[in-house]
Amino acid sequence: MRTGYLWHLVLIIAAVFVGTPALNAGSLTYSHNSSALPGAPGPAITLQSITGNNDGTNFTFTLTFANPTIEGPSSGNADAVYGFINLDTDNNPATGVTGQFLDSNGFEPGFGHLSPPSQGIDAYINLSSEGDPSHGAPGLVDLVSTNGFTPIDTIPVMYLNQIGSIASTLTISIPLSDFSNNQISLLDTGDFSVSVGNLNNATDFLPSAAAVPEPSSLCLLAAGVLLAFSTHRLARVLPRTVSSRSWSPSGLHEA
Repeated sequence: MRTGYLWHLVLIIAAVFVGTPALNAGSLTYSHNSSALPGAPGPAITLQSITGNNDGTNFTFTLTFANPTIEGPSSGNADAVYGFINLDTDNNPATGVTGQFLDSNGFEPGFGHLSPPSQGIDAYINLSSEGDPSHGAPGLVDLVSTNGFTPIDTIPVMYLNQIGSIASTLTISIPLSDFSNNQISLLDTGDFSVSVGNLNNATDFLPSAAAVPEPSSLCLLAAGVLLAFSTHRLARVLPRTVSSRSWSPSGLHEA
């Protein structure tokens, strides 16, 4: 590979990253096809996927469910979603606390131990807090820092039921300022996990052993640029290779 070509490629990929909303923007999805806790006492709340998307302004979580309907705990109904989204914001197991710590110390009883032990949890979203009378209204959940274990913000949560082939969805969007104002380092999407269930116990979690992590759109875009540029380069080189040869009745000759 010639030096000029290498620098050209580097500049193109750099341009892709510069064109994104923010340096730390990105997306991460975990999904699976069936519950990780099929034998858990019902009613079952079953996840299909969780996506975390950092667009440079907000960190948005979208959860999809196999259940045809979902609601918040304030409804008091059997399809209410309880649980926690645990955030390893700096993707560093040496910071924060473990899910087992959150479980055994009563912060996430019956749920916390389902988080991967490799995650150092710096903050969490308490899905079970929807309907807490201290919020003053339904449709809000607590964002809690594990440095002090007090809510640092109250975030709107939206529940949408299944429509045709479109799965039931829970969405939460957190302003990035919630992290920076509380000295919580957020690197891209960091890493995260989720456990959900009913009033009495957990019934599913992600990532599970069967979970499929999907690459961020930014990585896919950069790979696409690399492939397109390489293909274009090859198309320019091949015609020159052929044209450097000539044909005569006595055979093929190199120019």
